Amino acid sequence: MRLPWKGAMPEFVHQIPVRDLALLCALGAVGATWVGILFLKPFLRLLVGGHADVNQVIGYATSVFSLFYGLLIGLLAVAAYQNAERIEQAAFLEAARVGTLYGALHNYPEPLRGALREMVRDYVLHAIYEDWPRHRAGAVSQGGAHRTAAIQKRLAGFEPATVAQEIVHRETMRTFQEFLDARQRRLAGVLTRIPGVLWYAVAAGAVINILLLIMLKIRPLPHLVLGGITSFFLGVMLFVIIALDDPMRGAFGLQPDALEIVWRDQMRFDEPVF
Repeated sequence: MRLPWKGAMPEFVHQIPVRDLALLCALGAVGATWVGILFLKPFLRLLVGGHADVNQVIGYATSVFSLFYGLLIGLLAVAAYQNAERIEQAAFLEAARVGTLYGALHNYPEPLRGALREMVRDYVLHAIYEDWPRHRAGAVSQGGAHRTAAIQKRLAGFEPATVAQEIVHRETMRTFQEFLDARQRRLAGVLTRIPGVLWYAVAAGAVINILLLIMLKIRPLPHLVLGGITSFFLGVMLFVIIALDDPMRGAFGLQPDALEIVWRDQMRFDEPVF
């Protein structure tokens, strides 16, 4: 199932390798500034006149603008990083809980034990080879939900025969619920991104920032150097936000490393029961 697109980033942006995207953002900002200095500066200077204190006037405008725009960029960068970190933590927690669940199922009697452990193994393989590849395309597979529902149904149908089994079953159900919660947080990461309206504000602010740089009254060579340095950092900040905005998308998105470790170290050598 492909999820509704909520952000303002075009689809092709997620297909660009990270290194190429970083160069594109940085060089794009620098290139736009240099083109503006070389070709647009004479026309923009007509708007502000040729007064001796023109740089002071532009400096006042830049100070006010930078305060609000810098705050916006900084907050978005922090928010994007926190979203990416939260999704990564959910993925690690899901792997930890599914590993704990798999180990706890060893205490159940046969044939339920073998059946449930094989269902968990099947879920892990599905998550690694079906769920995560779909996440990179901005989609969620329904197979994981069907598998967890089947596991829950089998667990709920078990009736403990002893006090020990009752204690084990209660703890297993608690672990299973924690696993489901972590899985839902991981799936929510496919939808978590910066709203499109904020991207419009970021884009408008970047254009204004470059225009203010272009209008400064400076000799061409120093203007190109100073404008290039400032716009380069602007491009880097834009790249950081874009890269962290949708951390599960694209070839360089988050990987199912934690689930692969659980599979390799805990499940791979277990013999299937059917």
